[in-house]
Amino acid sequence: MSFKKVVIVSIVSSIKYLFIAIISIAMFSCISKKDSIQSKINDNDSQFYYTFLEANRLKILGDYKNALELFAQCLKIQPTSDASMHEIARINASLNNYEVAIKYAEMAVKQNPGNKYYYYTLADIYLDNRMYDEAVKVYENIRKVDPNNHETTYYLAMLYKQNNRLNNALSTLNELENKIGINESVSINKQQIYLLQGNKSKAYDEINKLISYSPNEPKYYAIIGEMYTRDNLFLKAEEAFNILFSIDSLNPEGQLSIVDFYRRKMDYENAFFTVKRIIDNDEIEYGSKVMVLYSFLNTPKEFSIYVDRIETSLLQFKDKYPEKLEGYTLYSDFLIKKNNYEEASNQLETAVNNFDTNEIIWEQLISLYSFLGKFNKMYEKSEAAIDSFPDNPSFYLYKGLSAIQLKKEEIAVKALTDGLELVKDNRELEINFYIYLGEAYQAIKNYIQSENYFEKAVKMKPDDVYVLNNYSYYLSIREERLEYAEKLSKITINAEPDNSTYLDTYAWILFKLGRYNDALFYIKKAYDYGGFQNQVIVEHYGDILMKTDNSQEAVRMWELSLKLGNTSSELKLKIEKYSPVVNE
Repeated sequence: MSFKKVVIVSIVSSIKYLFIAIISIAMFSCISKKDSIQSKINDNDSQFYYTFLEANRLKILGDYKNALELFAQCLKIQPTSDASMHEIARINASLNNYEVAIKYAEMAVKQNPGNKYYYYTLADIYLDNRMYDEAVKVYENIRKVDPNNHETTYYLAMLYKQNNRLNNALSTLNELENKIGINESVSINKQQIYLLQGNKSKAYDEINKLISYSPNEPKYYAIIGEMYTRDNLFLKAEEAFNILFSIDSLNPEGQLSIVDFYRRKMDYENAFFTVKRIIDNDEIEYGSKVMVLYSFLNTPKEFSIYVDRIETSLLQFKDKYPEKLEGYTLYSDFLIKKNNYEEASNQLETAVNNFDTNEIIWEQLISLYSFLGKFNKMYEKSEAAIDSFPDNPSFYLYKGLSAIQLKKEEIAVKALTDGLELVKDNRELEINFYIYLGEAYQAIKNYIQSENYFEKAVKMKPDDVYVLNNYSYYLSIREERLEYAEKLSKITINAEPDNSTYLDTYAWILFKLGRYNDALFYIKKAYDYGGFQNQVIVEHYGDILMKTDNSQEAVRMWELSLKLGNTSSELKLKIEKYSPVVNE
């Protein structure tokens, strides 16, 4: 039952009570003093009616707290007042106090089992709490109280269907159909139930029944055309669609349905021609057009083969609706799938600058800037995102990360600290804040805080090789807790034995520990697994070679590091110092 109906009932009841109350007051003056028992009863009735009326007035004004107190007072005066129980239930339901609402709604039904509106209220509360079995029982009782209410019968059938009591749903719908005749909602629900039961023949019968009843209704041909398509009965499907379009050549349901028909037939020439017609057809709902394009965009096989046709359709849609956000977001998704991240970021940039966009779009744009190494843009958009979404911790993380890259470490610490306070029940995000706080504090040489946050990250995720590598490397640079650093780094090379970065870190820790021959073994592996292109790894190789009496090879490695772009003044000094010795 709707809220409006209940209010009307309550107001009608209130008028009734007011009328009775006035009569009672009028009669009260005529009552003989000797009839004290009757006088007491009338006093109670008057008090109840006035209290009930005032409670209803407060409820209508939205003063639920005081209304509830007065309805409770009504029950003290008349403990069997089902109307008071019902109102207490309704108010508590509106306040989401469902346990109390259920209690009083059940009391009202028990007190007055002949009032169908009480059942409706109880059923609505059960449904709000997803107590579908209980709601079914209530609707079954409503049918006993109000057997000729077809709407109730239909709702009961839908509840049976919701609870997967499909046979009950079918029998109830059949009973309803016998009373009201052929009905679209009834037949389509029966069709769906038959399909769930695997009874395709009966499912087809239901739609054919609708077609026989309304042979000029295009939507029924669209439904049966879709069914034939799913069952690969392409000739029957084509026949149904031909009839549909003979009735209405631009029918929206038909155009949307036949796209899938062409896709299943592998007739993509007609499929994309129809997509174009769908985009141009102003009778088709905008959201349906978005879903058609989204489907093509997210079907990998079709995307790989018909990428150019999909792009043409997306651009056509974008041109048709230049004032709509989805044209830009769909096309940016397309560009990301094509690895064209630069243009994808441009599309999203336009979107956030010109439309009311959500947090997801901002996150995608900022992530693209991070991937592209555009840290100035990343920093700028992170700040703007924080202004728009100040409670989203992810944007503080992005700002902190970009600030670290831009050598704005103090700003990074502030952003990351503020963002960390906003993290709620998100373990991965919390770990990322710890990692980047460790990085930021390392950069400003606050090693105590850096170590504090790296330790938090390691404790929460002891197998994160990125964290273990960076933390252990920083310890080696500071020449602190080297044995501990070696233990952490060993985990990374066991996890990824071909990773040149992790091998280099491990070799460098061994170097700092004075284990030069072991260091040489691992730095060679780092070099062979791609480290020969990394200026830092090559310089480390030279340093380790020098400590193992391979001075000529050491100088060669340093010179290679220089060619790779290493601008370290220390490196140049090493080359100048040892080159003459090697040449001698």
